[in-house]
Amino acid sequence: MDTLYDTATVHPPDRYEYYRAESAAELAPVTVHGRPPGQLRAVMSVAKISDFEIESHTFAADREISVRRTERLIGVSDPECYRVVTALTPGIRVKHAGHTVDLRARDIALYDSSQPWETTNPTGLIQTAMLTFPRALVPVDYAAVRPLVGSVTPKNVPGRSALAQFLIGLTEPAGLEVPALAEVLYECVVGLIRQRLGEPGGITPQTHRLLQRTHISGIIRRNLGDPALGPEEIATAANLSTRYLYSLFQDAELTPMRFPKNLRLQEARRRLEDPALASLPICDVMSAVGYRRSDQFARDFRQMFGVSPKDHRQLSCGQRTS
Repeated sequence: MDTLYDTATVHPPDRYEYYRAESAAELAPVTVHGRPPGQLRAVMSVAKISDFEIESHTFAADREISVRRTERLIGVSDPECYRVVTALTPGIRVKHAGHTVDLRARDIALYDSSQPWETTNPTGLIQTAMLTFPRALVPVDYAAVRPLVGSVTPKNVPGRSALAQFLIGLTEPAGLEVPALAEVLYECVVGLIRQRLGEPGGITPQTHRLLQRTHISGIIRRNLGDPALGPEEIATAANLSTRYLYSLFQDAELTPMRFPKNLRLQEARRRLEDPALASLPICDVMSAVGYRRSDQFARDFRQMFGVSPKDHRQLSCGQRTS
């Protein structure tokens, strides 16, 4: 993700005004209100995936701060977007479209950039993951969706927990490496809205399985360097039984046994192709992705890509093989 702003990059006395100026330049501009805090850290990171903007926001201050999207700002700049907000930490109070809610950790709320809102950040650490996308992308009548705006998705909505975990995972380093991510995002947000409206095509069992596989993929990517990573360890980290883990991959090309191996080799290939890592010994690349034996690594790499790790690096970097 790219950093949109980070108050740590400016001198402490200037951080509050810097934060106010940068908040006014967000996709859906807002104004910041409250007495300047003595300590402030605000970071916004963004990534663009097709029609979707993924945003990660971290805020910490020793004084309560309010952020408002006003009618005036809407008149000046309105991207006409929905925004799905997932709280990583509790404590944010949101007033939006006639609703007032105190977000708890892993709550999911729906915003509309065309309607005013006010969020109040308490003292301490606040973290949110946000997914913003054009309203026109959702094939559901706007008038039908409006009653959902500003409210929290009930916990009994099927797939809500898996969706929250998926949205939070998007802000992690490996979160954007999901294959066909734009299609996954579309299925998730449209499915969520339809599910809450009781319409067909909500968060279907297929979408739920897709979300869980994506979550498992993130666990594997974060732990590629662990040679002991196997189905049992993956299931434990995902809070699933090993039996259920295998059932999730019944109709997939890769089993839970082969999935980590496939991701390890793909990551090794990526590192071997990176010019910035050209001087890194291949044995270090091998270790970084969880291999202990160089002969096994070379054999698996050649089997998957048809070339040795050494030759692949030389070909990728434009070097002449000996």
